Amino acid sequence: MKKLMSLILAVIMLFAVAVPGVQALAAPNYVTIYIQGYGEPLYDAEGNYIWYGGPVESMMTGLKDVLDDLLIDLGIASITGNYDEYCDRLYNAMAPAFKDLILDKDGNARDGSGIDSNMLKDPYSVRYNRIKTGEIEFEYDWRLSCEENAAILEQFIDRVCREKKYTKVNLLGRCLGGNIVAAYLQNGKNLDKIGKVILYISSTDGVDFISSLFSGKLKLNDDNIKNFVKYTLPATAKFEDQGTYEIINTLIEFVNEAYVLGFGADVIQDIFDAVKSNVLARLVRDSYGGFVSFWNMVCDEDVEDAISLIYNTPELQSEYAVMIEKIRSFHENVQVNARNRMLELKAQGIDFMVISKYNYANIPLSEDGDKQSDGTALTSATSFGATVAKFGKTLSDSYVSGIGEADRRYLSKDNMIDASTCVFPEKTWFIKNCFHDVFPSSVDKLFDAFLTTDNMTVFTDETYSQYLDYNEEADTLTPVVGIAEEDIVDENKGQKASVFIRFFTLVLNFFRKLFTGELDLGSLLGSKEA
Repeated sequence: MKKLMSLILAVIMLFAVAVPGVQALAAPNYVTIYIQGYGEPLYDAEGNYIWYGGPVESMMTGLKDVLDDLLIDLGIASITGNYDEYCDRLYNAMAPAFKDLILDKDGNARDGSGIDSNMLKDPYSVRYNRIKTGEIEFEYDWRLSCEENAAILEQFIDRVCREKKYTKVNLLGRCLGGNIVAAYLQNGKNLDKIGKVILYISSTDGVDFISSLFSGKLKLNDDNIKNFVKYTLPATAKFEDQGTYEIINTLIEFVNEAYVLGFGADVIQDIFDAVKSNVLARLVRDSYGGFVSFWNMVCDEDVEDAISLIYNTPELQSEYAVMIEKIRSFHENVQVNARNRMLELKAQGIDFMVISKYNYANIPLSEDGDKQSDGTALTSATSFGATVAKFGKTLSDSYVSGIGEADRRYLSKDNMIDASTCVFPEKTWFIKNCFHDVFPSSVDKLFDAFLTTDNMTVFTDETYSQYLDYNEEADTLTPVVGIAEEDIVDENKGQKASVFIRFFTLVLNFFRKLFTGELDLGSLLGSKEA
């Protein structure tokens, strides 16, 4: 029961064919500005850490301290139907961990907190850690609106060009960094200073598990949980306390334990639906929803629903008016225009590379829990429009037969992805079996090839064809050649586990009926003796 409770708490917490022998032309060797995803260390005004994995650890400690009381509250609530006391205790245990970290109601940093520029030896120094032609890392306060950080990036680019005497720079945006790049490309000036743009697993189109939590549309399904635990969970173990997985690892640990115990997703779904209107809005506002950047990862179709749920009174709408304006601004000005803007800029001479990943089960928190992903973000989203089979499946025979001859060259040899529907079919690469948080040196080599080649496409070099399989042990990328047996999920596997789940669900329902008086145990035993 405690492990089931842990899962409930964690869920609520979150919210043309290549021509051989053709020599590619060398591109100008511009330095690359790297914009990483979220998770940069943050400090208060005195230089003390306020973010480096601390909030999650503190939050889980707070939960453990009141776990027994929460279990009692939940038991009472399941009988009375009144979850107020339970929700209050849960909120009071979790929210304090973020009090020094979240932004104010206008979406601004509090009390001088942020990145500590004094600790940077030289923020404009060129390094050669990832890119042969050199990279400069743009460090930023990832809590802020991506549009605000894009304005800072614009100034950063100007200064780099001025101090280092560059005429142009390249941009590499990873995950949330891709959102900042998209905002800069939409709003920024001096775009003639940009040579090439790489969007590496960009979250510009949204991250559906964040979107589902913020909008209260969480949907759990036993099969999706099973696939995530079996195929994706093992890949996350090495990323504890890093980046996005400070959230996800907390969740999936409990999902795994609850699944093994056999508690059904329908039970957890019922409890979530009962409490979301009370506690979810408060927790989101005072934790990850207190970062405008996380709102910038909510999907287009969920933005207004999420705003309505999290700021669910006229008073809150007024108090958070500036924050809401920033949320809507990114959505309306950047997110929904990103694809067309990329096409415009490509026509104006900016060269794009998009890198997506696949062959991991998606986080099982939404209606898209059965879709193909990199373990965090949907492949269809990070590729800006690929047509992708569900996880463990291939595209249907009817779909494949309907692909026109000209577009068939964009079909993966494992029949999982059709890249012809992407914004840039000839400029979008897919890496198979490379987890979202993995950034191997073999990917750096792919970047180098693109950055030093004039107008490289997925057909330019057979070494870097459109679909590449990542070998973690050898740290290599090789072309995907076909369907592997392990790629396909056998629906018959895990059938016993599903029966196990249903059994425990029945047991749980039995005790619920007993506590609510729907079942008279005395009469039941009496009739048995008779």
